[in-house]
Amino acid sequence: MCKRLQSEEIEEVVSIVSRPSDEEIALPCPVNYEDKINIKLTPFSKKESNLITTLPPATKIYTLFTEDTTYNADSVEWCPHAPYQHLFVCANYYLYKGENSKESHERLGRIILYSMSPEKGLSILQKIDTAGILDQKWCHIKIRDTILLGVTTAGGALNIYRLQEEDLQLELVFSHEISPEKGQDCLLLSLDWSTGKINSNEPYIICSDSLGQVHRFKLLKNQLTLARTWKAHEFEAWIAAFYYWECNVFFTGGDDSVLLMFDERMGMTPVAKNKRHGAGVTCIHSNSEKEYTIATGSYDSYLRLWDIRNMKCPKGEVEMPGTLWRVKWDPFTKDLLLVACMVGGVHVVNTIDDDFKIVESYYEHKSIAYGADWCYLPEEEVKQYPYAGNRIIASCSFYDNLLCVSRACLCPYCFCYANCMHAK
Repeated sequence: MCKRLQSEEIEEVVSIVSRPSDEEIALPCPVNYEDKINIKLTPFSKKESNLITTLPPATKIYTLFTEDTTYNADSVEWCPHAPYQHLFVCANYYLYKGENSKESHERLGRIILYSMSPEKGLSILQKIDTAGILDQKWCHIKIRDTILLGVTTAGGALNIYRLQEEDLQLELVFSHEISPEKGQDCLLLSLDWSTGKINSNEPYIICSDSLGQVHRFKLLKNQLTLARTWKAHEFEAWIAAFYYWECNVFFTGGDDSVLLMFDERMGMTPVAKNKRHGAGVTCIHSNSEKEYTIATGSYDSYLRLWDIRNMKCPKGEVEMPGTLWRVKWDPFTKDLLLVACMVGGVHVVNTIDDDFKIVESYYEHKSIAYGADWCYLPEEEVKQYPYAGNRIIASCSFYDNLLCVSRACLCPYCFCYANCMHAK
């Protein structure tokens, strides 16, 4: 059923979403929330606490490993390529303040490359200091037999790293920095590769920024080129994501609460404009196995499923116990969504047969959970780790610098846990 929040409901959502100012939080603060600043982070609001009591008990996600990332953690991404599916990167974003108030603040960041094994747990393979990192994504496929990682920074740069397979180290191979007008800061907030469904040795990369702009890059053999830049949103463009079935089509979501659909062949004018979200659109992910299907998340706390042929009304929606920052389709069945809900924990939503419900929850993060991702290890290798379950996930949270790797019993076809073969 379609529902658009009324103004009084939006005010209530905004009061729940209240986040620290840009001086207190490393990630950019939505401009329309600046009057609602709440410096002290509380675990859950009354409304969110009531919602949590209706969720399944968090009994089927078991913490395997935890790590203090030193700096604030805001993104985690598993390598999708065998035999390196035990590797992942965690990104940091830290707002450095000078010794006195007159010194300018500096947004610092770090990429931490981890290896995971049943015997040694988590091992740090590499640390790369950068500008503050907002997003990172592995390319879905190898490009000319090379594993690539894309990273967006608070300095306005898109950096491309390659994984050196001989020593398992990341090497910077391409970088392109967006040059804003004088006096403006341009933070690159998100990125996506065009390779989720369609293979190409010259893939596209789409990025969004804090000025509401969208940037379309093309990766050629010897260079990273900026193909086009245009203004898409009035405020921050929090997210940009490809429709994996057609690399000319992509979506953007902004702090103006608008979801836009573009077709590169039609120029810079959106081919669809959706205003169903009650607050800023923060995350979008295309389903690579179900044509016409995308998932979106918003500051209004709703996770929505869409058929892009009819964007007037979502196919399904569920209210989450917190504002959404990342949604990820599982890489195996493409029926489950892993959702990072900021102050509301990390959750798994089952969408099979368009039945849209929360089936598992993870509450170990006491700070803002920005990052969550699925491990690509097959079940045979997952069995080598303690506890029960068929999947491994990773999640991270901000102020407590906490990285968690967990094993989970997540089978979309048998969520009656007592009879699920994966729970044995």
